[in-house]
Amino acid sequence: MAYKVLTEAEVEQFMELGWVKVEEAFSRADALACQDYLWEQIRSRGVAKEDRATWTTPMLWVQEAYRSPEFDRCNTQRLADAIEDLIGEGRWAENRVYGRDEITGTWGWWPVNFSYGGHQPWSIPAKGWHWDGVHFRHYVDSPDQGLLCLCIFSEIGPHGGGTLVAEGSHKLVAKFLEKHPEGMESQRAIDTLNLEHPWLKELTSVVGDDKDDFLGIGDASPEARIDKFMNWHMDEDGVRLRVIETTASPGDVILCHPFLYHTPSQNHSGVPRFMCNRTTPLRERMQLMGRAGGNYSPLEQSVRRVLGCV
Repeated sequence: MAYKVLTEAEVEQFMELGWVKVEEAFSRADALACQDYLWEQIRSRGVAKEDRATWTTPMLWVQEAYRSPEFDRCNTQRLADAIEDLIGEGRWAENRVYGRDEITGTWGWWPVNFSYGGHQPWSIPAKGWHWDGVHFRHYVDSPDQGLLCLCIFSEIGPHGGGTLVAEGSHKLVAKFLEKHPEGMESQRAIDTLNLEHPWLKELTSVVGDDKDDFLGIGDASPEARIDKFMNWHMDEDGVRLRVIETTASPGDVILCHPFLYHTPSQNHSGVPRFMCNRTTPLRERMQLMGRAGGNYSPLEQSVRRVLGCV
């Protein structure tokens, strides 16, 4: 199959691991212009770019969505084509004028990570693991999410607050949701699967209730958790699982499977991390059987593989 932006290898990575990074999905200059815009928005909260003494909140949650000339320039054809490489051309329920470089939409929400978890040794947290979608009921073919797009507006190096993702976990979620054709609300589904799957249960089991314990691992060794969860594990069904830390540059976008487990990570870098999450809802439900001409999108193919449809 011919893709407009992604390579065959990148599409295969998405289907097997649950994510792929699109470098320079929009320009670095436009990303940094958007970052400047955000700094101005949070100035009203007493946080100033030029005064590190005001960076007192480890994670500043800016629950706003923005549109401006800077952000409009980030709605590039390259980004739109990469998204449709995975969900299928014409299947994105975004207000898009085909044949023109014009995609509209707002950008938000913003977990601005100044030093989240910076007071603890870097490790793999037990807290926070989830797949997105609190606003809809989850089915194996849900159209509401499409992809999770992590849009990057700052430099994110190792231990710099990049999102942690559990590679292969989208397969566990697909299998789980197939068993629940009645659908489930997101938190109930996550809690249930966390208890059912041994690897997820160990990954997400929070020890104690210390509010200052960002990781939720109590006295467990940070190094031991890194060793355990950042190396490959194969479950009893042959699904390969591991946690990785994403890194990126301004203008990059990480396209994630809608079923991919992820969580915030600690920022030890001293550099604030600016990113937002965007969804790409589908025009219709995923079609896992009977699509005319076998024209399944890579997103659909990834689920079909897990369910044994191919």
